[in-house]
Amino acid sequence: MSKRPPRVITIAEIERYFPLADASYWFGDRWCPAVHERKDGGYAIRVRTMQRHSGSSSTLNFDYFELDADGVITTAPRGFARDFKPGQVTDIKTQVERFATPDPNARRIA
Repeated sequence: MSKRPPRVITIAEIERYFPLADASYWFGDRWCPAVHERKDGGYAIRVRTMQRHSGSSSTLNFDYFELDADGVITTAPRGFARDFKPGQVTDIKTQVERFATPDPNARRIA
């Protein structure tokens, strides 16, 4: 019995569910892009799950997609595994390049 290949998913499809534009940030002087390659050769996609405002401050909550070296989703944000697994993000390499360019106006932490 052969397994079905994972369905094709693009970053655009993920962005319909989760905002990525504000999931990149500066941590001190280090750029932390929302879509990046991990040290183990896989990939990660940071997504914003919630934003709370209290007076003049705001709090963002993030969750992650984790992908293997071929772009196959191994972990999806809580409650979304059924929607995205099994799936393969086919444009992950080009999206890593897209998010690699630091945004001087992005949120700064610490």
